Amino acid sequence: MTKQAPTAICMRNTRNKNNGIAGFLRALGVAVIALAATPGAVLADEMAAVFDQLLSSPDDPALNLRYAELALAKGETRKALAAYERILARDPQNREARRAYRKAKIALQPRVTAFTLTTGMTFESNPRQVRGSDGEHDSDVSLDASLLMYDERSLAGRRWRTLGRAGGHLFFDLDDLSDVYLSIASGPVFDISKKTQLHIAPGAATAWLDGDSLYNDALVRIALERRNKGNGQSVTTTVKFRDTGSGFDGDDGLIVQVDGRFLFTSRFKQGDALYFLPRFQYSEPGGNGPGRVFQSALFPGDFVEYGGRVVYYAPVADKRVFLGAGFGIFQRDYDQNVASGTKDRSDLQLAPTAHMVVPNIRGSKFDLRMDYRYETNDSNDPIEDFDNHVFSASTVRKF
Repeated sequence: MTKQAPTAICMRNTRNKNNGIAGFLRALGVAVIALAATPGAVLADEMAAVFDQLLSSPDDPALNLRYAELALAKGETRKALAAYERILARDPQNREARRAYRKAKIALQPRVTAFTLTTGMTFESNPRQVRGSDGEHDSDVSLDASLLMYDERSLAGRRWRTLGRAGGHLFFDLDDLSDVYLSIASGPVFDISKKTQLHIAPGAATAWLDGDSLYNDALVRIALERRNKGNGQSVTTTVKFRDTGSGFDGDDGLIVQVDGRFLFTSRFKQGDALYFLPRFQYSEPGGNGPGRVFQSALFPGDFVEYGGRVVYYAPVADKRVFLGAGFGIFQRDYDQNVASGTKDRSDLQLAPTAHMVVPNIRGSKFDLRMDYRYETNDSNDPIEDFDNHVFSASTVRKF
């Protein structure tokens, strides 16, 4: 018998050892694959078995609930939805099926994210909104931009909506009126009925005026919305606590604003749109900043405002152009004395408007807007009376 060299014996032992490890790893891989495939196979087998039972008892609620549970586990939400529908067709008050049906429908709804970008220029004959005889009665032009964000998606079995807004105005000469603002609110959407939703969203807002912090808001937005055949109605209540920037020597306080938006389409002409936009506002904060009453800026504060706007758009030129006209009227009662006496200040604000919208200009994805607004404020404090002409041109891009 020939003796093997020590080196050969060592190589053989190493090879046998490696073969053993490789065999073990192959066996382990097969086991892992088998274990991974087993749950899916078991689910498929049980689904098939329950389905066979449903063929003879399609109205059995327990079988349908079990089938829906298995379908959801496999990620086949539409099959689960059909099972819940079979239960509810026989028993509309079945709470378990109704609750699961709503969750399944929510899971099937797609994610929606949309942005609206508006850029343009505005001319104002009296941007400070002062009396005609006032030395600060200067006209100016501003560059304007705003970006709106709308995002809605399914989250934890419920629809979740986020609203964002950012923008500002850059004045050419009156740079102390230039501002930047940012706000966001996010929260769940509740289905009140088939056509009515409730959106409750906490959020925050901030703004800068002439480079200084103007305010910071903590807020909650509560919107009740209803849609019916293209007509939309909503009432939005926003409650804010405003922290006024220290550079403006202002007061902090509560703001409550209620905005209505009621849209009626094709009432007088096919393709037309009539908007009714009522508003109520209670504001505590005040300070020494610019009034800008028509822009609902911070100062002066301590007032109650109520009123609204009506705007009508009609299509012309085969709906290539929309022409519009509107009128706004607001009463604002301040908790402050007028300069000439002791009675509370009271202002009546009027604002007739005219509009032109050209959708998809020259086949692009941009809309062109031309707007005019005449602002007049009639106050029992004569030094607060003013007039202002506002012309703006802007492009609107949705994506």
